[in-house]
Amino acid sequence: MQHSWRVPPNTSRSIWKEPDRRLTYPVWFFTQFRVHLFHPPRPSRISSSLLPKMSSSVLQTAIPILAYCASSITMTLVNKLVLSSFQFHMVFFMLAAQAFGSVALMVLANRVGLNVKYRAMNKRDARTWFPVACSQALMLYTGGKALEYLNVPLFTVFKNLTIIAVAYGEKWVFKAAVTSLMLVSFGMMVMSSMVGAWNDMTFNGWGYFWMSTNCLASATFVIHMRKVIKQVNFQDFDTVYFNNLLTLPLYVVLSLVQEDWSGFVDYYSDKANAVELNSFARGIFISGIAAFAISYCSPWCLRTTSSTTYSMIGALNKLPIALFAMMWFPDPVTAGGVLAVLLGFGAGLVYTHAKNVQKQTQPSGSQVLPPPISMDRLDQTARPDEAEHPSNK
Repeated sequence: MQHSWRVPPNTSRSIWKEPDRRLTYPVWFFTQFRVHLFHPPRPSRISSSLLPKMSSSVLQTAIPILAYCASSITMTLVNKLVLSSFQFHMVFFMLAAQAFGSVALMVLANRVGLNVKYRAMNKRDARTWFPVACSQALMLYTGGKALEYLNVPLFTVFKNLTIIAVAYGEKWVFKAAVTSLMLVSFGMMVMSSMVGAWNDMTFNGWGYFWMSTNCLASATFVIHMRKVIKQVNFQDFDTVYFNNLLTLPLYVVLSLVQEDWSGFVDYYSDKANAVELNSFARGIFISGIAAFAISYCSPWCLRTTSSTTYSMIGALNKLPIALFAMMWFPDPVTAGGVLAVLLGFGAGLVYTHAKNVQKQTQPSGSQVLPPPISMDRLDQTARPDEAEHPSNK
């Protein structure tokens, strides 16, 4: 049976929007996300045949999980598109747009009554947190440069190496334990990276350089954040708000100084490049909205599930991101590349299980911090079990 996009009977047109077929999937997704976020449908206005017969508790758990996964996939693919498919690769400009979008939409969400609360900016916390924000800026920039040269599946594979760097960094700084099950996952991560590099049909030395730098920068950011966060006692959206507001001026200045704005203006002033400019602007716009969507969906998913479930979702989400990238981008797909993704996927599951087993031996009663905005949301080191603070419940 073929379905049309007609408005179902007894359904308010204010909550049902026909998707514009001229728009790409990410634009349609965020259009629907915005509509249902600010105007949630009332059960009495929707026919019972439109919704599966499942308990409200299942829906309350499934919706934030799907929202988090969808926003993560969208942001990764859009970032790759913006940084590799146009004439100019404006990494700092894209990061500035993401920071601005996150801050602006967080303020708007707070004003309209959504559960988005954050600490007001103050000199004492800003002075303490600024080095952490700068380390995050370095992590995001190197991640963007790596995405510019590497395909997404290979990027997800090598991103796992950050976990090893963080684990041994925490062992050195915090005297954290590295269990035998973690060592098994580390071996799988190294093996998947070797398989991925061996089967890389478009080998690029700069891509591997930026990927290595990104792994070190990510580990530095996570360990530094964990040391400082206990001093400021940030909770929920505080980290996201301070990180983005403090780094926004930095991104703008670096973009003006480092990126070729004169060439950018000259190139896109030509009417022949108007279509490409529209696509570029749309990608930057979606990227900024996706940054807020992830910062909203992460704690939402965490509150409605658990830190264990949330960590597992982060590991499971690697596979659909890699699969979508293989279908969307014209990069060559090899059997070795697929094997590398599967090995990395399995390594993430084993590591998540090892961390959950380790957490069972730790004192209970602690609330976990939602992960900061990352370039791709594939960063396993940004999972909530890496930075804890006292519960505010």
